[in-house]
Amino acid sequence: MDDAAKLEERTVNSDELANLIRDAVSKEKIISFNAPGNSMAPFIHSGDKIFVAPVAEASIRTGDVLVFVQPDTGRLLAHRVIRITDGQYYPKGDNVRGEGDGWISFTDVLGRVIRVQRNGNERQLGLGPEKLLISLLSRGKILVPMLNFFRRIKWGFKRLISARG
Repeated sequence: MDDAAKLEERTVNSDELANLIRDAVSKEKIISFNAPGNSMAPFIHSGDKIFVAPVAEASIRTGDVLVFVQPDTGRLLAHRVIRITDGQYYPKGDNVRGEGDGWISFTDVLGRVIRVQRNGNERQLGLGPEKLLISLLSRGKILVPMLNFFRRIKWGFKRLISARG
């Protein structure tokens, strides 16, 4: 394997990661890192590998998952855009109750999530045509209660099956 094909894996803090992403996307490269939290569950889980690509301002749509630096806190986040108004974006985690992250501008955006891998397998749900529906449910504060309802059904079935087994 030549040096160009080698991958580097290391642990970095939020500021370092933001700088690495900025550098990669400025060179029109895709960068990946492991998601650190569950604010986007069930579509992105903690530890999932997310792939971030450069994004043009004109191509951002409601439902896109953007990686950005939150202006008020400086935190690096990967959340879904639930509203766009006058060149401003309102992102929110899919698994977050209540309000979103506040309005951000394109200068806060580092890139767009284009792929997700969980345990080495590609995850498609949440980044395709359904992303608009997900964002509308999230904006209406319906997504988290709906996800919790389906989780309870899933857990009930698992308990029922394990009790019979």
